[in-house]
Amino acid sequence: MSFKLFQAYILLTFFRPVELFMPELGELRPMLWLWLLAVITSVVAAAAKKEAGARPIHFKLIFGLWVLIGVSKLLSPWPGGTMDAISDFSTSSMLFLLAVLNLTTLERLKSTMNAVVLAMLLNCVFGIQAYHTGENMDKLVLRQTAPAHDNDDPSTMPDLKTVIPARDDSGWFLWRLKSVGFLADPNDFAQVLVMTLPMLWGAGWRPDQRLNNLVRVIAPGALMIYAIFLTQSRGALLGLASLLFFGVRKALGTTKTMLLLGSMVAVQLVGNMSGGREFSGKEKSAEERIESWVIGLDLLKRNPIFGAGYGNYLEYNYLTAHNSFVLCFAELGLLGYFVWMGLIVLTYKSLNRTLEQLPEGSPAWQTASLLRSSMVGYLTCAWFLSRTYGPALFFLLALCIGAWHCAVRSMPTHQVPAPLLSIDWRRDTLRLMGLTIFGVMLFVRSH
Repeated sequence: MSFKLFQAYILLTFFRPVELFMPELGELRPMLWLWLLAVITSVVAAAAKKEAGARPIHFKLIFGLWVLIGVSKLLSPWPGGTMDAISDFSTSSMLFLLAVLNLTTLERLKSTMNAVVLAMLLNCVFGIQAYHTGENMDKLVLRQTAPAHDNDDPSTMPDLKTVIPARDDSGWFLWRLKSVGFLADPNDFAQVLVMTLPMLWGAGWRPDQRLNNLVRVIAPGALMIYAIFLTQSRGALLGLASLLFFGVRKALGTTKTMLLLGSMVAVQLVGNMSGGREFSGKEKSAEERIESWVIGLDLLKRNPIFGAGYGNYLEYNYLTAHNSFVLCFAELGLLGYFVWMGLIVLTYKSLNRTLEQLPEGSPAWQTASLLRSSMVGYLTCAWFLSRTYGPALFFLLALCIGAWHCAVRSMPTHQVPAPLLSIDWRRDTLRLMGLTIFGVMLFVRSH
């Protein structure tokens, strides 16, 4: 019962039919009630079984991050929103806790991944339909004025009542695919699609079953990639490239993988898939991002321990950091950055350890491998997007932690290797903190 409620909540979290088709039901707060039922039943079930898909260190880190978010806000020049900050992060932290309470078996883990795949495919179908027909385009397509027309007379723009994104050749607008809920930003939508692609592969790919693979993997995968292109998210394109390089390099070889990446770049350039927005550091929005990173480094220098305060970045700059790592150390300081980065490092190292200790090709090994690819793709996007506290990140971390738990659970107690149980993450966290901060400084100075 508890897992079914959890699975329904995950499906409806990523695909929001109420907001899309029945907004009048929003006043009844159906997602809140579903979440409440899922939490209560999951806590009762976990207590009865005395099992959760995470270790005490994971709970300590997520609780520590919650506390540091509140402390950073309380000690900032604008402490009045401390409770709002804690409440705001509760969406992500409670999704994490709900997930690790339920992801205790490999079957549950795979079923949850399939639910995410289904939800994102539905988002793609309705989003692409909106892009090509105009139906629900106000909810599923973001209209932005093209940079070339920023200073033009608005009276000369096309009639917005009749224009359809796919047929608009006026050059006035950038049309970017998105969804609703926490995927209402095109970059968020694209980032989660990048995260979902390896899960799609795991859900449907079967060796030597060409028709099955075409219908269940290749066609849906092409749909997702097309949707990513329609978001015009440059960070997502880089995330997609990282997926290909790290995910298929072993199967295709380095040369073929590089050729495939080169073909993607050519398609992007020829098809103008980023809407004319360049990847160059001299392009206007890229320059603004670099300037924003300078602000982030300055905030860290001024407030090295607790940062400028959760959500306060925009008090110092009109743009957000456009980098999840910069946003974290700027707002939460080195303490918050250590806890946030520590959760990521511990999770990633646990996946690596799982892949080292389990037989290659076993079900638990395959799941861990796919989720590691999802994590690589997501974090690549996160380097260019301010998604430090987003629900998708903490849900993905919960999936990866669940994969580690299932790997340990799949082995008899007396055969579980000690390296799989004990993972030294603190030293690597400190190293990665220094490396990322130094990398941002080096990039800023080079520009």
